[in-house]
Amino acid sequence: MGNEIIDEIREEMINCQTERVLNLVPKAIDQGIDATTIVNQGLTAGIRVLGDRFEKGEAYLPELAVAAETMKQALEFLEPHLAKSQDEDALGTIVIGTVQGDIHDIGKSIVATMLTVAGFTVYDLGVEVTPAQFVSKAREVNADIIAMSALLTTTMDRMQETIELLKTEKLDQRVKIMVGGAPVSQDFADSIGADGYGVDFNQAVKIAKRLTGATEG
Repeated sequence: MGNEIIDEIREEMINCQTERVLNLVPKAIDQGIDATTIVNQGLTAGIRVLGDRFEKGEAYLPELAVAAETMKQALEFLEPHLAKSQDEDALGTIVIGTVQGDIHDIGKSIVATMLTVAGFTVYDLGVEVTPAQFVSKAREVNADIIAMSALLTTTMDRMQETIELLKTEKLDQRVKIMVGGAPVSQDFADSIGADGYGVDFNQAVKIAKRLTGATEG
């Protein structure tokens, strides 16, 4: 019976059926299924299929956004049930958010979800995140990476301000910086001293793995 409900969670994730997934996850817990199994074999397996389809042009951004939000809500429910050892096995710790002055959330949320799926411990600070909030959270959770998103050119300067604050707090040698968003480019990332720039969620995962030493190159 356990495998059946896990398979159902996976399929409903692929089908972007948020309500069904959020109803099935507590039932799986009630059946005694380990929370890590639900995440890895149900939620993650489903969203990976969607991610692969998106890469091939067989799925669209709104579908991925729905799946990302579903995953976020399911993880919030499962958090008390997840073993603490899961964090110990994580590839690294990432603090992510949309910079101050910007309320665009979809792209950032998808990246946060895909980083979680890839095996990182991710703290999503949401939108309108100030440089001080990024740096404070990074210090609090001993983050390896701060990942910042912006969709408005008028808010991109907050990224450089965060990097400068990181230097002031003497955390720049330990905490790496990733940036992304529609107006952001590799040239801009280089100009502000960011350690990595991702044009999409796939690139973001690859860069995060490189910056934490999970992959070479």
